[in-house]
Amino acid sequence: MPLISRIDTIFVPAVDTVAAAAWYERMFGMAEIFRSAGHIGLRIAGEGARSTALTLIPVEQMREQHYVAFNFFAPDIEALHDALAEDGREVTPINKNGAMSWFDFVDIAGNRVNVCSFPEA
Repeated sequence: MPLISRIDTIFVPAVDTVAAAAWYERMFGMAEIFRSAGHIGLRIAGEGARSTALTLIPVEQMREQHYVAFNFFAPDIEALHDALAEDGREVTPINKNGAMSWFDFVDIAGNRVNVCSFPEA
């Protein structure tokens, strides 16, 4: 039996966690699950208590990121790419390798995030 059962949360820095939470709620349909001392927890609405949460953590200054810390799965990667570009986010072109597609974007707080898509079995 494994000693852990899931990834509980991903910590995402933001100078303004309230604005970042509002953006994640609007852009991805996430729902707030807690708020405490500037930290705001979000989950994809309807996914339930056992799904991985995203916790926005307050920072005074964002550090430059040279890597992607996490990614989202999108069933319609083109629609999400278009929506992020229309929202004014910096997005890379969609890359493809066989059935896998992906792109990166910079969220409202300055974090580099990846999106992937592939046929689910």
